[in-house]
Amino acid sequence: MEQEEQKRPKRRVRKKNGVRWGRVVLALVVLIAILGGLVFGILKGYEAAKGYFTGTGEANTVVSTDAAPPTATPKGPTVPLEQKSLDKPMYILVVGKDSSNPAQGDALFLMSVNEQQKNIDIIGIPSNTKIDSRDKKSVAMINTMYSSGNIELTKAVVEDLFHIPIPYYIVVDEAAFKKTLDVVGSQDMYVEKEMVHMDSTTGKADVNLARGYQTLDADKALQYVRYVDTDKNAFSRTQRQERFLKQLLGTQEDTLTISKMWHIWRLWSYFDTNITTMDAVKLVMNLGSLSASQIQYYILPGTKETINNEIFWNYDPVEAQQLLGITLGNTPIEGGGEGSTDDSKGSNASKAKEG
Repeated sequence: MEQEEQKRPKRRVRKKNGVRWGRVVLALVVLIAILGGLVFGILKGYEAAKGYFTGTGEANTVVSTDAAPPTATPKGPTVPLEQKSLDKPMYILVVGKDSSNPAQGDALFLMSVNEQQKNIDIIGIPSNTKIDSRDKKSVAMINTMYSSGNIELTKAVVEDLFHIPIPYYIVVDEAAFKKTLDVVGSQDMYVEKEMVHMDSTTGKADVNLARGYQTLDADKALQYVRYVDTDKNAFSRTQRQERFLKQLLGTQEDTLTISKMWHIWRLWSYFDTNITTMDAVKLVMNLGSLSASQIQYYILPGTKETINNEIFWNYDPVEAQQLLGITLGNTPIEGGGEGSTDDSKGSNASKAKEG
């Protein structure tokens, strides 16, 4: 009996509260490998982007087709992106151009970026803003400045309008706009009215949006920001453009900063700009996660004016300077708040008037 008991195998007892350290260590190794790969990939992306834009990279460096499309516009001289002092924001002119030949600047925004105070002001400039000739004998709409002299003339006119130097610019064409939506994602928003526009050449609708809450993919989003009301009111289109921009930035509010940096690196070569990819990525990193309250929206103050059966936006120079003062930290005359895209709030400087 004793020999039989000795030969009988002993029962293994499972420890209920034991930690399987082997699996824990394996999981940690996998996690470290994933994070290490992600960081390595992003760093290599930075190096590729830096080499592409500065010419200092290796000759055999391969840039992703997402980051440098074959149709990307060759970039001109770049300007280092830096904020000179706490009370002087960086001014960036953003121009959305159409696909006509020559193209016009049908979306214009002056962005005031205070990197140190973590604040952004966005001023929409209606595309039909009246610009007087030097001799005051003729007028033109500001959107025609781009077709006359590209971004250089457009930037010079906006500098004269606000009496400030604007060192930086970003030009977004229709292809770049659609690519941005492809990367960032479609937007769910309420379309406030039915929008239909027939192309005079093809006889087909190039804008066809129903009223109501819906998902705007790249094509529909472009239709939304391009649409002009039947009364040729560019002010309302600027409102819609700012509304869409607010929606787009709002959806990115909870996105990780590293994801935003990755989006910028993928998209930046699609834009015509004098800001390098590296500077754009660093700006996103330094701004971190901005809340909606840190981004203010305004429209250049003024009134409608009809000249030769065309509707112009006659801006108010005094209120334009008051609006510029807000970007420098001056308190609005009344309230202020969410800017001209909110019809219930804002001072004369932050809320444009329609005549």
